Amino acid sequence: MNVEITEFEKRFCFELCPVTQLCGQNVRKKNYIFESLRRYFGTFKYSESKNKWRDNVFIDNNQVGRKFFSVLSISNKIDIIQMIKMTKQSLLMEYVKNIIQDFDWQLHMRNLSEEIEIMFQIINDQVNKVGDIELSYSMSDVWDMVQKSEVSGIDDTELSDKSNAELILILLNIVDNVLKNNPKKTLILFENLDHLVSLEEYIEIIHAAETISKKYDLYFIFSSSLNKYVCCDVDYLEGISVFGDVHFQMPEYNRLYLFLKENYPYEKEFSNEHVQEIICNIIQNIGQSNFLNTVEENVVCKLINQTLLLDDKIPDEKMPEMAFLKA
Repeated sequence: MNVEITEFEKRFCFELCPVTQLCGQNVRKKNYIFESLRRYFGTFKYSESKNKWRDNVFIDNNQVGRKFFSVLSISNKIDIIQMIKMTKQSLLMEYVKNIIQDFDWQLHMRNLSEEIEIMFQIINDQVNKVGDIELSYSMSDVWDMVQKSEVSGIDDTELSDKSNAELILILLNIVDNVLKNNPKKTLILFENLDHLVSLEEYIEIIHAAETISKKYDLYFIFSSSLNKYVCCDVDYLEGISVFGDVHFQMPEYNRLYLFLKENYPYEKEFSNEHVQEIICNIIQNIGQSNFLNTVEENVVCKLINQTLLLDDKIPDEKMPEMAFLKA
């Protein structure tokens, strides 16, 4: 699924997969893409007829409706906690409502009603003594009690004390259960996830998201710019887009492997694991001029950057690859 975001005459494109990773050093472009998706598929109201945000999202060259996706956006810890709290619009509230619908509450409600009636009768026996007044209630107040519940850890810990990764995994489990009861085409945006979790946690979250996406019409977009923050497993490559000085869309693995094998300065064997390691090491600098890393990684990056018409800074070392790098 090809997504195109316009900014007046500029166009930013990427391939939307169940798990999409937007990488690279051009943070402004990635932020603009996220803001455009939030505004278009959210509840944002356009106040001007001529506005760079208006109708600037295209999917497979078509202007889709603003309800094409139900969108969730996360950019910091506060966003995560708000979705886990019991508020009217939170995901947890939707999940709890589903639980209530699937459970027979009549017996419990009848028992509660009897106990509350006794409690209010005891109170009103005293209140009646001051005049012709009494306290009253309705059973809807019981539902209000559920809706106003405070959410905490099982051991009465604060949500804010939990790590960002733990909160995100809880959120993904809630998403899984909500969509199980109410399947809908959903887009979940995780902006600058590399600033919220460790590299190991990032990979864990990517795999968790991919597992859930297989069950539903669900798409995740993650953005990152810190070195090595990307999941380069073979199945994820086509969902990686890099925004640097120019844009690069990662091809499927077999094409990438064949490209490296046929274009490397001399005949060299690459294992699948080694190719993935190289890509992970250079991914944030693809499409960026003046990139410098190890010689082997620089060769691979130059091979890709040549397709983008970019030049690279070359180290002064005597190695077989130098002739290629300086050419």
